[in-house]
Amino acid sequence: MNRLKPLLLLGCVLTVPLAVGCGDACLKLADQICNCQPDDASRSACQAQVREQEKVFPIRNADQQRCQQALDTNACDCQKLTTPEGRVACGLAYTGAPPDTAAAAQSE
Repeated sequence: MNRLKPLLLLGCVLTVPLAVGCGDACLKLADQICNCQPDDASRSACQAQVREQEKVFPIRNADQQRCQQALDTNACDCQKLTTPEGRVACGLAYTGAPPDTAAAAQSE
C-alpha cells in the first residue's frame, strides 16, 4: 500500500474540484476516496484539503451527477483505485492534454 500512497493522494487532489460545493454526493465521493489513504494523518489531510478546495471551485450540475454516478456504481472503491483502469473509471487519471490550437494558429 505504501507504493500506492502517492497515487491515492494524487487522486484526492484531482477529485477536489469534483467535491467543491456540490452538496452531499461530491463530498461523500471525496471522503470515500480520502478514506483509501493508508493512515489517519493522510486521511485527515486529504479531507481537510477537500474542505478547503470546496470554498474555491464552483460546481456544475453535471459534476454533481458525475459524483452521484461514481457513488452509485462504486467506481471509486479503494481496491479499484489500485489499478490504472480503476483510476480511469473513477475519473482520477489524466487522459491527455488537448491539442495546442494556439500554436497551430500562430504558425499559419
